[in-house]
Amino acid sequence: MDLNLKGKTAIVTGGASGIGKQACLDFSEEGANVVIVDINEIGAKEVEDLIKKKGRNAIAVKCDVTKTEEVNNCVQICMDKFGRVDILICNAGILRDNLIHKMPEDDYDLVLDVNLKGYWRFCKAVTPIMKKQKYGKIVMIASMAYRGNRGQSNYATAKAGVVGLCKTIAQELGYLGITCNTIAPGLVHTALTDYFVKDDKLRGNIEKALILQRQPEVGPKLGTTQDISRAILFFSSDVSSYITGEVLQVAAGRKM
Repeated sequence: MDLNLKGKTAIVTGGASGIGKQACLDFSEEGANVVIVDINEIGAKEVEDLIKKKGRNAIAVKCDVTKTEEVNNCVQICMDKFGRVDILICNAGILRDNLIHKMPEDDYDLVLDVNLKGYWRFCKAVTPIMKKQKYGKIVMIASMAYRGNRGQSNYATAKAGVVGLCKTIAQELGYLGITCNTIAPGLVHTALTDYFVKDDKLRGNIEKALILQRQPEVGPKLGTTQDISRAILFFSSDVSSYITGEVLQVAAGRKM
């Protein structure tokens, strides 16, 4: 199926690694222009180089999503380079896990600032552009933790907030045909979740909780970055033009 992404311009936050990196690579394979946004400038530039080696268009932009000025500057760089913002993927995130009685308040605030308000800042920055275009696709990466997760009062709160933010933006911009949807991944092996996956007991318990048990020839039991990226591309294309304000759980049926 042709997703008709050729020539579209996508901003991907947290694009230097994990799910964001996979999305950047997959967007480029579909012919989209990609803006790789990350606080890790070296990592973002490496992804840019990978894309350019294949003859595709990409630009890496260093950006701290907690800084409004940097977010606005990033969006302006995108406009100067490509003249449009068709797609925004809000994906940048961090973890600072701890039980609530042990969690420093600064760790709570920082996770909310990056994982929720960072999304809000980017959505606010691109909204005038998408409204003028009367076109836009916003995709937010939440987590199954939005339903609550022990030791993640900060992260779970942020991800639940992402769902509320998504549904609000969908209501505010839907009259222009602009869509906003959320993807809630289960446990996916990335640098951010490496310590989960390497804990045999924890990983084993999660694998047992998966309703869908993929056969080895299909894929690993745990989710992959490509599993999530495929959902991102779906919501970023006009194939999903009649869907907005929804949460898609890509988690092998876990916590169904």
